[in-house]
Amino acid sequence: MRRAAVAAATVAGCLLALARPLAAQEPDRGSLFERLNLDRLRLTQFGGAAGAVKPSQVEPTQLFELHADYGEVAPGWRLTFTTSYWGSHFNKKALRRFTDTLRGSIIDPTGDFTIDAGRISLTDIAFGTDLRWYPRPNATLRPYAGGGLTAHVINAEGKIIAGTFVERALDNITAGVAGMAGIDLVALAHFSLGAQARFDLLSGSRFASIRFGGSYVFGRTRPRARPQ
Repeated sequence: MRRAAVAAATVAGCLLALARPLAAQEPDRGSLFERLNLDRLRLTQFGGAAGAVKPSQVEPTQLFELHADYGEVAPGWRLTFTTSYWGSHFNKKALRRFTDTLRGSIIDPTGDFTIDAGRISLTDIAFGTDLRWYPRPNATLRPYAGGGLTAHVINAEGKIIAGTFVERALDNITAGVAGMAGIDLVALAHFSLGAQARFDLLSGSRFASIRFGGSYVFGRTRPRARPQ
């Protein structure tokens, strides 16, 4: 946590240091916030999704997501914030490899020593920012592709690792990157349906997921028709 806080403070300081000289050199073009079109952001869609996720060394499980679309930062490019959760446990192969490693370090003259690893559970809560490109932003069917940055809060629990350095190593707050492709169906005035395939890569883990969901659209989903 302390490392994450120091890193965040360092990045924030660098951004402020860069923003000040830029604003001083080009006062007629507005602030850095305005030049990046971030002043145009507003909540345009809010919704949820559910799907399946397959983390490495962990049993496949369900995933749940909330997402908020904050509109275009450039023509065809939209900014979306996401929060997701999944929980599962390490698969048998990963547990067997773990117990075999432990057994190799134990001296057992009688050959009757056993290790019961039980179940080691793992949960992941992720907070992300996605930048998605829509080549057909005003169509009924809107395919997109994009990438994002994520922060993952990972927690592990299990009788065999409780209170050990193994549990502390698995419990982690880490950054990751993600790539995604999907499609939105906008057939109603204020609702849209969507499907997405996503791949997340972070330190020590990686996983693919498929998500299906819907969103409530604030305002109109398509521009008004021009009068003849």
